[in-house]
Amino acid sequence: MATCIGYSNETCQLVTSGFDKKLLLWDMHMKKTSLCLRSLDAEVDSMSVSGFNVTVAIGASMLVYDLRYFDQPVESKEAFNGTHLRCVSSIPDAEGFAVGSVDGRVSLQISNPFSSNDIRYIFRCHPKSKDGRHYLVSVNDIAFSPLVSGAFATGDNEGYVTIWDAGSRRRLVELPRYPNSVASLSYNHTGQLLAVASSHTYQEAKEIEKPPRIFIHRVDNIDIGSISASKRS
Repeated sequence: MATCIGYSNETCQLVTSGFDKKLLLWDMHMKKTSLCLRSLDAEVDSMSVSGFNVTVAIGASMLVYDLRYFDQPVESKEAFNGTHLRCVSSIPDAEGFAVGSVDGRVSLQISNPFSSNDIRYIFRCHPKSKDGRHYLVSVNDIAFSPLVSGAFATGDNEGYVTIWDAGSRRRLVELPRYPNSVASLSYNHTGQLLAVASSHTYQEAKEIEKPPRIFIHRVDNIDIGSISASKRS
């Protein structure tokens, strides 16, 4: 069973991971597996494909593989010093990535090839207040906008989606709460539509389980902070 799926425009191949702890490369023309890229020590929690790179989150570790040379990872690190990772997302047309953790933090790393102004920081993404106390919520997914450079959305286990500006470290907008946890986020290829999958994620015993739904938001071309209040599901 495939748990993570990604596609490389450079190789025109599909990359999948599953419960068998393997990364598989698929030739879409032959409709069969062309190569078992790697057998891993554990199941992949999240995967992102950008260019020739495949970035995977396993436990507390993040590994980056090159599709052309898959003997060993080109990068291996822990983003949060032992905290379990929940999601990883590569940045379109840039050298960098964002990683979300189960305790509500996001680690952002963006390299600028034309200057020394690299973006590298960690912030607490989704602190929520309850009974006068603050607690942290798992960041389940991160999606970068193809339309506006440096803008990205995060979705959490409490059902909130927030859009951020990486450069200014500023929250742009928080969407109204969804009926279930936010399980997945995805922009369309133009960045004008944001799809939000609202579903029970089985992370907490007290989660309210309602039928899974997909919501589509239209993102304003001029101001990414302006998102239509209406939802289509």
